[in-house]
Amino acid sequence: MANADQIAARTAHNNRRQYGSRPAQHNNDNRGMPMSMSSIPSSSPGGKRYGWVEKIGNKVPHPFLLFIYLIAVLIAATAILSALNVGVQNPTDGSRVVVKNLLSVEGLHWFLPNVIKNFSGFAPLGAILALVLGAGFAERVGLLPALMVKMASHVSARYASYMVLFIAFFSHISSDAALVIMPPLGALMFLSVGRHPVAGLLAAIAGVGCGFTANLLIVTTDVLLSGISTEAAKSIDASLHVSVIDNWYFMATSVIVLTLVGGLITDKLVEPRLGQWQGSRDEKLQTLTPGERFGLRIAGVATLVFVAVIALMVVPENGILRDPVQHTVMPSPFIKGIVPLIIFFFFVVSLAYASPPAKFAARPTCRS
Repeated sequence: MANADQIAARTAHNNRRQYGSRPAQHNNDNRGMPMSMSSIPSSSPGGKRYGWVEKIGNKVPHPFLLFIYLIAVLIAATAILSALNVGVQNPTDGSRVVVKNLLSVEGLHWFLPNVIKNFSGFAPLGAILALVLGAGFAERVGLLPALMVKMASHVSARYASYMVLFIAFFSHISSDAALVIMPPLGALMFLSVGRHPVAGLLAAIAGVGCGFTANLLIVTTDVLLSGISTEAAKSIDASLHVSVIDNWYFMATSVIVLTLVGGLITDKLVEPRLGQWQGSRDEKLQTLTPGERFGLRIAGVATLVFVAVIALMVVPENGILRDPVQHTVMPSPFIKGIVPLIIFFFFVVSLAYASPPAKFAARPTCRS
């Protein structure tokens, strides 16, 4: 695991690149440098008790290698199970399906032509790419970073851990960009309230990584999971359909649970092990420009208008997005088209944020 001064240096670099804050001024001696993770005594709170977690975590292979290992295990398992003539009964037609050996010539002949087909034929692929396009547009115009900075401002030291985690869960809207935005933002949030910035960085990484599927909004993971579930359900009943909102209740509840648990772990276990922050406190959270604040207000108005229009098409009994026969909400064109509506929502609020009035508000006024 990288030590604290290396993490802090990367945090400052990412912050200057992403948020434009000024670099920290350090002394030439070691008194201005943060305490190294390796210099934390084992007698520190939880040092001996939880040190094994850090040691095991350092030995976990890279996620890419984990997938390679799993693929190798799968191929080896097909060879073993095929030799044992293992099979299952197809519930639809009662036929017996046996395991095919991927290491055999027959397995190779099946594998090569179906590699691209398996990828392109994946049901939720199109919806995921489209949703990523909408979220990426919102991130590109600056809406999501500005919204995260707005949420991070005016946070107290007592609740900093919980706020960092909550914003990290929300940042999943921007997909992989959350891993770039949140760590420096979490570190600066902690530093601005007098707490250890490395603890804020680690809390942000935990919120983005460990809670990657938890969100109060519909994100790409919901589309992915609903598509996988629908494909699996069709093997039993071709008419079954799993909506992207079917898992929302669990995901929304997970935000509350993980925020509370993650905040307690950060406050009681992680931050006490880091010791007292001895580095520079010059790094500050970026303040939004007048144009960004005005753009957020316009985006908020656009959100209210968008929600009102959708509500007019769903809430009334004869709403055009209800089921045309039974006049129900579930199932209905609204539920089946929730992903395109979310994509359209991203484009509407993003264009509102980047509209010419917002850009005009960002320009400095000329005075005589």
